[in-house]
Amino acid sequence: MNEKKKLLMKAAIVAALCIAAVILTIIYIVPLSQALMSEAGRQSLCEKVQSYGVFAPLVFILIMAAQIVVAFIPGGPVELVGGMLFGAILGTIYTVIGVLLGTFLVYLLVRCFGRPLVHFFVSEEKMERFVILRDEKRLEFWVFILFLIPGIPKDLLTYIVPLTKMNWLHFVLLATLARLPSLVGSVVIGDSLTDGRYWLCITICAIAAAAVFAGYQLRDRILERNHPERKE
Repeated sequence: MNEKKKLLMKAAIVAALCIAAVILTIIYIVPLSQALMSEAGRQSLCEKVQSYGVFAPLVFILIMAAQIVVAFIPGGPVELVGGMLFGAILGTIYTVIGVLLGTFLVYLLVRCFGRPLVHFFVSEEKMERFVILRDEKRLEFWVFILFLIPGIPKDLLTYIVPLTKMNWLHFVLLATLARLPSLVGSVVIGDSLTDGRYWLCITICAIAAAAVFAGYQLRDRILERNHPERKE
């Protein structure tokens, strides 16, 4: 098979994936996203997951992985569900496994189908903001920092980084490790809500709000300072 036919086949597969994603978004993702944004919806999802019995952890891990792959699904509410279902410790473990799996799947998809797939989720304008990722000497450092800073859309960033030369194992581990503080916070909030420890929820939310505010300031400084057009 010549190079032209390979490119056409890749384009056809990407188009099919995009169409499938749109259909799934309309049928499943939009209702799921809306449900996750309300307490009643999250409780309903908890009941559905629990109905799978011993397979409930596996179902939750797959939902968490799907949230990473389908960047339109909000991540925080899913993490809350993990805390509500399994408690702080197991909820964190299952959430981390789901993030690891989802991040790895995104890496594989992007490496297979390249920029056309990434553009389905991330516009070229947004990608240009992350020119900092062209710094190959400090690529791993910047990936960790960007995933650590609150306020940066992590799921979109997950699609951008695989376009670089970064090793898949380093990327998956660094991205997941950097996301741990926010993951643990959301899971603990979910666990606390079921036990009525509202003081802990308020405390974590206050810390998170302060972190997001500081994160936005830091994000703009890092991205603007390292943008070639800004330097001029």
